[in-house]
Amino acid sequence: MVPCLLKLHSPNSGRRTSQVGLSLLFSCLLLAIPALRGQAIFNQSTSITLTPSLPSGQPVGTPITWTATASPAQSLLYQFSAAGSTGQFLVLRDVWDSNAFTWTPLIEGTYQIRVVTAPLTGGAQIITTVSYTITSRVTGTHAVVSTTAHPLVALYSAPPCSTGDVLVEFNAVGSSTWQETNAIVCNGTTSENFYVGGMLPSTTYNLRHVIVQGSTYTPSAITQFTTGPLPSSQPFPTYTVVDPATSQSSVAEQVVLHSVLDPAQQLESIPVATDLFGRIIWYYNAVRAVPSVGLFYLTRPIANGIFLVLMECCNNAEYIVSEVDLAGNTVRQTQMSWINAQLNAMGKESVIDFDHEAIYFSNGQILLIGMTQNSANPPVLGDMIIALNSQLQVTWAWDAFDYLSTSRKPPLGETCYDNYGTACPSQDYDAIDWLHGNSLAYSPADHNLIFSMRDQDWVVKINYQDGTGPGNIIWTLGLGGNFSIQGGTQTWPWFSHQHDVEWVGTEQIALFDNGNTRCAVLPAPCNSRGQVYTLNETSLVATQVLSQNLGVYSNGYGTAELLSNGDYDFAAGWAEPALNSFDFEITPTGSTVYNLESSDKEYRIIRMKSLYLQ
Repeated sequence: MVPCLLKLHSPNSGRRTSQVGLSLLFSCLLLAIPALRGQAIFNQSTSITLTPSLPSGQPVGTPITWTATASPAQSLLYQFSAAGSTGQFLVLRDVWDSNAFTWTPLIEGTYQIRVVTAPLTGGAQIITTVSYTITSRVTGTHAVVSTTAHPLVALYSAPPCSTGDVLVEFNAVGSSTWQETNAIVCNGTTSENFYVGGMLPSTTYNLRHVIVQGSTYTPSAITQFTTGPLPSSQPFPTYTVVDPATSQSSVAEQVVLHSVLDPAQQLESIPVATDLFGRIIWYYNAVRAVPSVGLFYLTRPIANGIFLVLMECCNNAEYIVSEVDLAGNTVRQTQMSWINAQLNAMGKESVIDFDHEAIYFSNGQILLIGMTQNSANPPVLGDMIIALNSQLQVTWAWDAFDYLSTSRKPPLGETCYDNYGTACPSQDYDAIDWLHGNSLAYSPADHNLIFSMRDQDWVVKINYQDGTGPGNIIWTLGLGGNFSIQGGTQTWPWFSHQHDVEWVGTEQIALFDNGNTRCAVLPAPCNSRGQVYTLNETSLVATQVLSQNLGVYSNGYGTAELLSNGDYDFAAGWAEPALNSFDFEITPTGSTVYNLESSDKEYRIIRMKSLYLQ
């Protein structure tokens, strides 16, 4: 075992104390598992067998559970990876104590499946690799459509195409409007496989694939598929169209993705997608993927029918970050304990949970927000921003305690219990919830981060530089920050307790202004607002170009988005007094041209062109 001595963090200790425990063990394993460092060390006294649940030769889209078994039996840590035709291994699930992982490949060919193991108690590691072949579902020149475990999702397998791109179109029988999946580049050798999602339950659809070569568009013959019903055992929110879409509405964003999050209902918090009529066209069932899951929510779509999900697992002993597909399969996964090990090895503190954000950036990194805690009396909760590379490894981390002063308290004095109740990740309910960071956005012009700190009523830009920046605060936006404000005519023009700050142009940001601090001061009625600002980052002037009273007060949650027709979408996710949610489409002049009401609280509501494209 490679020795290591690292500074660790316990929620009940000071931030700079050392302790021997699981975090130290994982930190040492970061150095001790040489498969992650290009060197192999084998323990001759232990053997590991890697066994699939089904024999080699299964068709694409078949879930295959790989189980690693130690002889003699002992407690181990496991990392699962797969390599296809390129020979490069891609981490499927990073280091954890579970010895099984379910893999559902969509590309045919012969793979190398690898598990890297190391004892919990320390010792050398073992690498075991097994060859496994995935076959095509296509035997001739016609497409094959197969059912999946998801009643609203079909698996479409197109025969090989030699040049151009291929995608799948689908529409309900009787409809003249086709929807599209993502496109895949033809390789002339293998079939091309798509999960087709975005279909109504118990409805028959026409499906066809299309070859696109420049301006040439060649559709195949039509195959029909009938979706199943929604599961009666799963309670879904109900959706009501308050203001139907008009000729001014953006019909391009015809899918509404709902990140349902109601802590009081736990497993009833199921992500769903609806059409503009409020009809459910997709959902994700986390219980199927992780049977012992606790609270969970979908944070963001990535692309091509893949989504990022945060969840608590295994009696809340582990926080998990997963990529999931439309059929509900886990594509890739990592977890807090291993991320903490890597943070500790970098000299950073551990996080005590993942909350609010997991987002994929165009630079290929996944960014997370984790909660930290210091040793003050009472303790203060902070935030750690963590960047993961394409192999789910930590490459950059930003600790708010290193860059911001805790002397600026939350304007409303929130504690962990105030904001999280009995679900408070801290072991001290009286801990000050100092920042409550709730969204991250990428600044493409300078490759920096935009970070929303709800409990400070501030938005900051962080020197990120695609994971090479020093992390200093470049500017602070909000009451008491660096910017002066122009164009705000209200009594309290600045936002407060905001959610989902997004770049919507070269110099513009949009955000959902919950208004908690403002509404604690101003007389009732006081409502949440959708706001847009133009920022002059040289003169530090913020010009407010939209501040729309949405007619409801959302105590928490919320979303802001620019639509393709120039309208803005603002979601009030926790509207009082009914504790439900609303999704508003607002024109630049402040007119409401669409409004969808949900019966439940929803952390984010995102308008998308399809489940494959935002």
